[in-house]
Amino acid sequence: MTINVFKWHTQPLREVLKRRETLPHAFLIHGKEGIGKVEFARALAQSLLCENADNDGLACGQCPACHWFVEGNHPDFREVIPAALLPDGAEEESVASESAKAEKKSMHITIDQIRELGAMVALSSHRDGFRVLLIHPAEAMNPAAANALLKTLEEPTPGVVILLIANQPGRLLATVNSRCQKLAVPAPLPAEALAWLKVAGVSEPEIVLAQAGGAPLLALEYADIEYQTQRKALLRALGDPARSDWLSMAASLEKSNLRHVVHWLQTWCCDLIYQKSTSQIRHHPDFKPALEQVAKGAALIALFRYESQLRSARRTISHPLSARLLLEQLLLSYADAVNSPSY
Repeated sequence: MTINVFKWHTQPLREVLKRRETLPHAFLIHGKEGIGKVEFARALAQSLLCENADNDGLACGQCPACHWFVEGNHPDFREVIPAALLPDGAEEESVASESAKAEKKSMHITIDQIRELGAMVALSSHRDGFRVLLIHPAEAMNPAAANALLKTLEEPTPGVVILLIANQPGRLLATVNSRCQKLAVPAPLPAEALAWLKVAGVSEPEIVLAQAGGAPLLALEYADIEYQTQRKALLRALGDPARSDWLSMAASLEKSNLRHVVHWLQTWCCDLIYQKSTSQIRHHPDFKPALEQVAKGAALIALFRYESQLRSARRTISHPLSARLLLEQLLLSYADAVNSPSY
């Protein structure tokens, strides 16, 4: 059994653990999505709880504390995520009411979850060492939960380390943000990310890494065959706007993951802007000829306006009134944007 930490995070982890005796009571761990922030935080938690850490402070992977941590039952560690992200079978089979069922499926971290952490903080350590609380994504805390956590942050308990993980720290309450020490987790170098993807068995690592903006864990997710099939179908239509039937395309995408669809539209639009401005393509190099052709007929101002529309759509994508109508609107707006007079 060994500590699970990515190669590109080993040195940053060692740097944090050098301060083991003077750690702050709370870290706000932030960085690009898909670079392994959760794994970094778990490795930090395991190392703090380890009873036989090496000279750099890294967990040994062999002591009882490490075994308990890996098995998910260390008494001095709690990890809190939205109930909807729990693995199948992790929830209780019987639920008392329909409202409770809805709560079980929540994408938010609730006040009850944070209050349970408060009860743990009030107890003494089982192993006479640190107690570690891991909360992610921190942006998922609803206002009541964030305010409940604030009380714990304002009155820190000795020996308790709170790890918050955020892709967008600016979405947290300013009062929560200000009471945590910021810890930026670095993304890997492109060569490191490509090597990791090749070991993971990804056949076209350069292509998916470009789609993921250099984030290897996202790239691994994007390498899924069904994901790529749907992406390529949409991008083929976007690359031939004069011949595409947007209403039929919207109907075919209605049951798809809307976040993925909007992501494809956003990155395609960004590539058009890059191509128009700098003759470069960042996200979809496998569609370079189509992007170059479409960019010739599009005006920058129209592309920027469309990109703004996509950002607005992304903020409300979780609860659209009608997925079909939203997709129709976005695809027809795209057709207008790329048919604007070019200048």
